[in-house]
Amino acid sequence: MPENDPLLEVRSNEMEEIVGNVPAWIIQWGITVLFAVGILGLFISNFISYPDTLVAKVLIQATEQPGKVTVRRDDASQEFKFLVKEGDQVVPGDTLLIHLDKNTGKSIATITPMAGKIYISKGIDEKNTLDQLIWVVPKSSKVEIKIKYDNKGAGDVRVGQAVKIELTDFPSSEYGFLEGHVSSILPIQMDGEHQAYVKLNSTKIITSENKEIPIVPVMEGSGEILLNDRSIFQRIFGSIFH
Repeated sequence: MPENDPLLEVRSNEMEEIVGNVPAWIIQWGITVLFAVGILGLFISNFISYPDTLVAKVLIQATEQPGKVTVRRDDASQEFKFLVKEGDQVVPGDTLLIHLDKNTGKSIATITPMAGKIYISKGIDEKNTLDQLIWVVPKSSKVEIKIKYDNKGAGDVRVGQAVKIELTDFPSSEYGFLEGHVSSILPIQMDGEHQAYVKLNSTKIITSENKEIPIVPVMEGSGEILLNDRSIFQRIFGSIFH
């Protein structure tokens, strides 16, 4: 078998000739297209946000919290006379019940210091099913929102930063998010966590889906604090231009 194949040499020469004769305009056009694509990518990256966020636990409390009266019978000589029933509306000074002690002949009246709607529940827990609770639940129009977060990233939290909240009882897939901003930061750690307060963007609890959430005494959820809203371009080239 010959070491050099003439046919292979001819084909090789033909390929070299084809590659060597690529028109200059094709090369220039290719470079131009690549350059244009690169510029377009940089331009688009300047408008795509890639924010830094800090995850937090959220506690929403109505400014007017419920009051309760525990009705506990210590012995058979005690008798309680309820003067209210489930669903009643009371005002400060109304008598909820009278406690009668047959041994002493004394009676003690329990008077509510607050206005609200009456709810009566039986049993304190699984072990105590005899005692009763009289709840006075006031109607509240304002809430206080607390957010708690860990030490990592806590130094980047600032007043005015945007906050997005998802409520546990109202899934974001159906109700949307609550939107607000950090209104103040507590300078003291509570139980090893940092704490700040949030003010909503609306006076009522309105979600991003324009749904109003009713105010209840306590609501829990999770939140994200928007630490910054840099674009992809700023993340890549920020250190170069600063």
